[in-house]
Amino acid sequence: MASAGTQVAAGPMKLILGALRAVQNLLGLVGGLIALLILWEVLVRVTETPTFIFPSASQTIERLQEQIWSYLYEISWTFAAAGIGLVIGSGVGIIGAVLMAQWRVVEKSLFPLAVFLKLVPFIAIAPLLVVWIGYNLWPKIIIAALITFFPVLVNAIAGLRAADPLAVEFFQSVGASKVEIMTRLRWHSSLPYLYAALKLAVNLSLVGAIAGEYYGAEHGIGKVIEETALRLDMRGMFAAILMLAAVGVTLTLITNAIERRALYWHESVRSGAPQ
Repeated sequence: MASAGTQVAAGPMKLILGALRAVQNLLGLVGGLIALLILWEVLVRVTETPTFIFPSASQTIERLQEQIWSYLYEISWTFAAAGIGLVIGSGVGIIGAVLMAQWRVVEKSLFPLAVFLKLVPFIAIAPLLVVWIGYNLWPKIIIAALITFFPVLVNAIAGLRAADPLAVEFFQSVGASKVEIMTRLRWHSSLPYLYAALKLAVNLSLVGAIAGEYYGAEHGIGKVIEETALRLDMRGMFAAILMLAAVGVTLTLITNAIERRALYWHESVRSGAPQ
């Protein structure tokens, strides 16, 4: 009975400790951002840097407040292209990893092609995609998918092959099929690797979408950055960059929270390692 009571009490305690850890991480992040903004403001004021070269943090935040709804509308286009590209790139990467992990001949045939796609300068093909497809979301989606595909593929392959060899032998000894070994063992072992790739791919997808917006887009935060730079509107450009940074940090925090929730059993989460 005492043991059962201890287990019941341990449940709320874990929730409390998890909430305290989340608050601690958030306070650390907010404190770091505030320190960065203060340092930015002080350096600009001490060096007396002109606004048309490098605006201060207060000027940038003031412009962001003035244009907040416009920037939110523009970044929604970037977010849509990045999100769809992330789903496509990650999906193709995971499917390719499953095939390559199962059959070495597939890996020898397709992995060089994946490396070639990785080495393609996406900035160079962005104008071509605009010419071929048009001024819509698809050029941005394709670039976001291409830039996220390779990290997910490589991490997924490593994760699928990280399964305990003894566990694999046990599954084989009881007559488990390759599909059962993949779905019940290898996939489980690959999850930490996939979430590590996802944290990288989320921000890479934004980079890919913005790169596409530079070369042909009617909307998007990348288009805003390009236009304000051409007009030498440094306050507007830095405000857009600050908005983009805020979105990137928010997405990273959300990804970390999902990872902690899904991988509660993994040592990196149980030990409270930095995410």
